[in-house]
Amino acid sequence: MEKIKTFIETHFLNPKDDDISDIISLIQDVHTENLGITDFNKGTLAISDDENENSVYSFSIPNEGVSKQKIKSFISKLFQGTPRWNSPRTIYNAAPPPLQTTIAVKLLTALYNPNLALHTASGKSLNTEQKVIKAISKYAGWDETIAGGIFTWGGKATTMYAIKLGLSRCCQNSSKQGVKEDVVVISTDAGHPSHISDAEWLGIGSSNVIRLGADENTKVDLIQLEKTMRSCIVEGKKIAAIIISGGTTNDMIVDPIDRVIKLRDSLVKEFSMEYTPHVHVDAVVGFPWLFFKDYDFSKNEIGISTPAINRIKKVLDDLKYIDQADSFGIDFHKMGFCPYISSLFMLKDGRTFSEKRKDIFNWPFFYSMESSRPADGPNTAYIALNTLGIEGFQRIIAHLTENAIHLSELLDKNEEFELINTMCQGTASLFLPRVPKGVYFENFDTEIKVRNEYASTFIERLNKLGNPYYIDKIPSNATGSQQVPFTSLKTFTMSPFSTKESNEEFINFLKKLKKEIDADFNFGNKQNNFQEEKHPLK
Repeated sequence: MEKIKTFIETHFLNPKDDDISDIISLIQDVHTENLGITDFNKGTLAISDDENENSVYSFSIPNEGVSKQKIKSFISKLFQGTPRWNSPRTIYNAAPPPLQTTIAVKLLTALYNPNLALHTASGKSLNTEQKVIKAISKYAGWDETIAGGIFTWGGKATTMYAIKLGLSRCCQNSSKQGVKEDVVVISTDAGHPSHISDAEWLGIGSSNVIRLGADENTKVDLIQLEKTMRSCIVEGKKIAAIIISGGTTNDMIVDPIDRVIKLRDSLVKEFSMEYTPHVHVDAVVGFPWLFFKDYDFSKNEIGISTPAINRIKKVLDDLKYIDQADSFGIDFHKMGFCPYISSLFMLKDGRTFSEKRKDIFNWPFFYSMESSRPADGPNTAYIALNTLGIEGFQRIIAHLTENAIHLSELLDKNEEFELINTMCQGTASLFLPRVPKGVYFENFDTEIKVRNEYASTFIERLNKLGNPYYIDKIPSNATGSQQVPFTSLKTFTMSPFSTKESNEEFINFLKKLKKEIDADFNFGNKQNNFQEEKHPLK
């Protein structure tokens, strides 16, 4: 029995001294092993040939645990092929290099392992959660003594909370009896596909999600919104939630929050509705732009370039009205520069969560979707806010915007590529590789198939080269505010180490890669059996 006890104890923190030197040493050893095979001129960590689909089926649970020395290799392989988010060569999506302070907090949170189901097992983390919620409420313009919120398992969950609370508002017995009435959710074509899947999970049904089109400014079409709401009200349908954008992923387009609220309120009054449809702003990507709401652009003390100021102002023009919404979502693991997962659902009237105000501080499992809930979200968000402060967020958003504008300009001026999202207000660039001169297609269907395969070839070549640049692709007709029928390539400037020089290096590399692809890509006389992969944004 003593041998068993000794074996077990070697794998856990010794309560006599809580010494973590072995853990630190293990982390350092694994990271050093990864660095040994890392090419710093590439956007992802290296990946060995044996890490493929076959390796999934070759694994079986060992009879005896492996030694401490061998486990390092097991841990190291877990991270092969992952993006190097800090690298300017990683321009993949709205995924950040986490702040070093938030990485440390993430590791320490795992060490101390607080559970936010209730106060007795959470240490100070529940209090930290409320600090973040109240501070953001105050900054957004809400009454922080009434406002509430909760950290949850992702941006999809923030929208689910909004729909669920809206459902409880329009169908008061739904929590006990289920969805018995004809309920709809109103969203937009530019909105995230999670709006649809949330309705599926909540029993409302995907066919009851009405996706509205955009106006000439690529914002929600208010005329169509009014017609849709009127039609639903007259037909006796209940509107659980109206979900609008607080910054789309690809273009950072913000819907006119104040005008949507005004329209909703006028229809509630006109029809003497017994409930008020819940308006949620999906600001998981765009929220940090709100940190410019008190910035004096005329003084411009941090020296932002004029083109970047113009972009930021356009986002802020509508985002500053976020205080009029019933709720909004934030992903700190996106533009908040925290590790996964740190998502926050914010609610203007926290009393909707719980009539007993002490529940918010002591027993959140009464109103949360989760029972067991990690403290990673609030802890890392709190440290990120303290590390950067308002001015720090202003500086990093400005820096990324300036470099994204420069990259877009390089793409726009280059004859080898065509910039798509010319109305972008954020840090993404969507572009098409131009088909060489002299190439003609029999018909439009053929052109679509060939050009989709053409764009996908760029991603495939980059992958085979070990991702010297890690970029994304967007399926046809899924590019956000400006739809195109072809698969496009996408960059998303997120690294604080991005520069004009790194942009120019990328364009030069891309031109060289295109020349190589054009030399052996068959644009004509193809079988055209290429089938574009399905994508949730489509």
